[in-house]
Amino acid sequence: MSLQRKYDYIISGGGLAGLSLAYRLINSSLSDKKILLIEPTEKNTNDRTWAFWEAKKGTFEEILYKKWTKVLFGNQEGLMSNLDMGDYAYKVIRGIDFYNFTIPKIKQHPNVTWLKDCVSTISETERKASVSTTQNGTFEAALVFDSTYKPKLDLEQYHNLLQHFMGWVIETPTPRFNPELPVMMNFGVEQQQDCRFVYVMPFSDSKALIEYTLFSSALLTEAEYKAALVDYIENILKIKEYTIDEVEFGVIPMSNEPMKQLAGKRIVRIGTAGGATNPATGYTFQGTQKNLKALVENLEKNKGVQLKQTWFEQRFGLYQSVLLHILNNKKQPAAEVFSRLYAKNPAWKIFRFLDNETNFSEEISIMWSTKKSKFGVAAMKELWQMVKQ
Repeated sequence: MSLQRKYDYIISGGGLAGLSLAYRLINSSLSDKKILLIEPTEKNTNDRTWAFWEAKKGTFEEILYKKWTKVLFGNQEGLMSNLDMGDYAYKVIRGIDFYNFTIPKIKQHPNVTWLKDCVSTISETERKASVSTTQNGTFEAALVFDSTYKPKLDLEQYHNLLQHFMGWVIETPTPRFNPELPVMMNFGVEQQQDCRFVYVMPFSDSKALIEYTLFSSALLTEAEYKAALVDYIENILKIKEYTIDEVEFGVIPMSNEPMKQLAGKRIVRIGTAGGATNPATGYTFQGTQKNLKALVENLEKNKGVQLKQTWFEQRFGLYQSVLLHILNNKKQPAAEVFSRLYAKNPAWKIFRFLDNETNFSEEISIMWSTKKSKFGVAAMKELWQMVKQ
């Protein structure tokens, strides 16, 4: 294969962030830019499921696998309640549907070159950025967008947790689910001094994704994830007969360590690598889309690639650090924290808060619903830490 060596943009990684950026670029006024996308895998399996809330129609609305306007929340006692979603819908996109939608469009675009290879190094000079691959040599571009960078997350002054999960898509011989009513979170499982909950996303009356999720500092063994799923399915859902159609596993970093969006003047980190993951919840899909939309708009207007925040907008980083402080230091059981938040606030307000879209008065009302003695002390410590940096 004969490859040109110089491009306008190089995208390192063809996962959620890389594919979303390429898709947005070819559908923008920058569609004439020459783009190289480097990804080592075929992306032909359903390796993940993205769940998120959204109030309006999104960019990928046509490939939604399911959408619900009602959801259940289970507290630490396992008691279920309907959440007030307001104008929001809870949406699900399967990885395979996302890949099948974006990849053909990207590959068919005349200005995009798709390279199946691994990136080994990314570097830059004053005039160019360079990407070296394991099999096809080195390529140059004006800008490199990197979704492959893995932060170390080991500095002691920050709170570092992992969101990790195993999910099974199961099918039952008879109807066992209400396809119109998913369980967004059920904390009614053994917490074992961690934050543990289960999602139930019914795709039909006999098929659902059951996902066991933890916020903790260490992963479980494969056998432990499986045992937890079996326990939930058989003892809580009371389902004894079922087949496992699909399995997914993932690990998402949750940290208040600052994620540098710019690794240099010409190297831009995107997705989780660029700080798009909400560090207090692990939600990534919407944060990635919001950041990439702003990034492409900046490029179209020649405003550069730095997504700047005012000092007031940075308050959401403080809120996230406070919640991570509570969870990481086990100041209050996580199940109690989330149960209290959803019991005392409408879900739509919590969604707006987690999406960094609330106003200050709404934020005060949410904070007032927490255990003020715990969160107040944590807030003072985190504010002092921010001042010292």
